[in-house]
Amino acid sequence: LGPSPEEAGAEIVWSEEIRRLEKMRWGELFLDGLIHCSDLCIGGTFVVIFMKLQKSKSASGLSLQTLATVVGARVLHLISHLIGLHYRPTVMPWFIFPTIDVLSACAGVAVLAAFSLLYYHSYEKEKDNFGIHVFERLELLSKDSPLRKSPFVAASFLYAVVAVIALLWYCVRKSQHKFLISYFCCYYEAMGAVALIPQLWMFHQDKRVSPLLAYFVVLTALNRLCTLCFWVFYPSVFYWRYPDNRGIQMVSETMNLLILSDFLFYWIRSKVRGDKEVIIGDGFPDNV
Repeated sequence: LGPSPEEAGAEIVWSEEIRRLEKMRWGELFLDGLIHCSDLCIGGTFVVIFMKLQKSKSASGLSLQTLATVVGARVLHLISHLIGLHYRPTVMPWFIFPTIDVLSACAGVAVLAAFSLLYYHSYEKEKDNFGIHVFERLELLSKDSPLRKSPFVAASFLYAVVAVIALLWYCVRKSQHKFLISYFCCYYEAMGAVALIPQLWMFHQDKRVSPLLAYFVVLTALNRLCTLCFWVFYPSVFYWRYPDNRGIQMVSETMNLLILSDFLFYWIRSKVRGDKEVIIGDGFPDNV
């Protein structure tokens, strides 16, 4: 005798439930993979910067403001593991994520140290001047002042902007944590948003970018894209969850990609045309 209608119905329901759980498991692995790829891309940025320094034996074209901010952001990111804010994987082993983050932070600190100790003599201070014009416009700094070429003066403007953006972001970003933890998250996200602006500023002065420096920006964009995809697909995997800050995070990552979109256009154009370097605009520096 075959199974009764009740048993057959229960078997169908059970089979559908197994398929649903398998599908969700693959979805959870997909989300874990997106965060893992995002972290790997950040680690890759330090690798290509180190390769650039080693290959050219020069720090020309590289923004110290950007490098210090990116490294600082990765060091701050480690704190998220200590206070329980970091993403917790559901399929992949948890230890992979803090291990990658620690290795990335160490690599970043090593690259920053190499820049400062071995290649600082070739650093183009006069071009890494994002923010200096603001001091000049406010008449806080004369055009012939030696401080005009100081990366610390330019960085003071950058970090003041980060602090203000973080405070404004705190007013918009929903959080159940106390002020200090919430502001820490906002400050970290603001650092990530503005970190590459000084580097893009230098690119638009030279109009030509070496392949390794270009990959620095491309890997950063891939990092943003992976994070954006994570938030886009999150409800498709966890049907019963909907984080309060999902929409805000999607807007944040979209804006981060828009900041890089101008350079990405020229990078793609250079790849299509077969150029050895990324040519921005007409390819002639601003001082020509």
